[in-house]
Parts: sequence; structure tokens; C-alpha cells
Amino acid sequence: MLIIERAIRQLRDNLHAMTEVVLEMLELVVGALEKGDTAELETIFKQDKHLDQLEKSLDRQCMELLALINPHASDLRFVFSVIKTNVDLERMGDEMKNVAREIKNTTEIPPELKELSRQVYATAKKAFRALAESDAKSSMEIILDDDKIDTLEYNIIQKYPQLGISLTAKALERIADHATNIAENIIYTVEGIDVRHENTIRQRLSQK
Repeated sequence: MLIIERAIRQLRDNLHAMTEVVLEMLELVVGALEKGDTAELETIFKQDKHLDQLEKSLDRQCMELLALINPHASDLRFVFSVIKTNVDLERMGDEMKNVAREIKNTTEIPPELKELSRQVYATAKKAFRALAESDAKSSMEIILDDDKIDTLEYNIIQKYPQLGISLTAKALERIADHATNIAENIIYTVEGIDVRHENTIRQRLSQK
């Protein structure tokens, strides 16, 4: 049992390290959109390579942990959730590369796009905090708030026909979608239930 506990603790630590890298990348994206300064965007591409390495390492750790004898059901849920979360984190990095590419070719950043980047950053940060704290209630709130980001993204695409702005908005919205997926994984790990349907989440929140 001590071996499993030690492996899970290390897995948690490495997952946290991965979220820190993603958050740093998001900070660069938000800063570039806010200031219109693309000078530091090259860092995103370097960090994404590091993120890819972390993803492979985390996958290997998960496989090694699954090979251990008789892990508890809650441990299995955690490992499966880490495998899925690992994919979402790596894809968040990919979407940030897409944002970086589009920002370089966009001469003027509309205020709505800046607001979208701030909301996406806040969502990701909340999701990573919920992940670190195994906070199911905050995770449910993240899922419910996703509609606000979807609406803002839709409004930007309707208002600004420029391809670069539309692609940036879509990439940011996808980052938020991955953060929402992570929130779903947290709830599955903590409570062992599938809350991909909004009505279920609303019912559970009303009981808290």
C-alpha cells in the first residue's frame, strides 16, 4: 500500500507541475493580447515542447501505477482521470500555439478578445486549483460557467469577420473546453459520478 500511496503522491506532484507550465503559457497569451506585444510569444513554443515531454512522462507513470497489484477503486479513478487530464493539458498547449501564431498576424486586438482571454485564464486557474484541492463543487461551477465563454466567443466571431480574430477566439474557447473536461475528471475522481449533463450538475449544486 505504501508503494501505491507514494506513486500516487508523485503523480499528483507531476500533474501539478504540468498545470503550472500551462498556466505560465496562458499568462503569456493574456499578456500579449492585453499589450499587443508579441515579443515573448516564442516562449510558448519552447514551453509546449516541455509540455509534450511532461505528457509522455505522466503517461508512463500512469501505466506503471496501473500495473501495481490491487489498487483501490478511488485510486483507479484517479489514475484514469490523470490519463484524460494529461491529454487535455497537452491540447491546451497546442491551442495556445495556435493563438500565438494568429496574434502575430493580427494588427489590432479587439477588447472582447482581451476579455475572452481573461475569462479563459480565470477558468483554467480555477480548474487547476480544484484539481490540486480535489474540489468537486468548484469543478461543477466551472462547468456551469462554460456557457458564458461560449457566448462571448460566438459574439466575437459574429462581430469581427477577420479570420485571425475568429481563429484566436475559437482557440481560446477550446482551451476553456479542456479546462471544463478537467473539471469533469475531478468530479469523477472525487465522487465517482458522470456529470456531463448540466441538469445533474444543477441538482447537485442545489444540494450543497
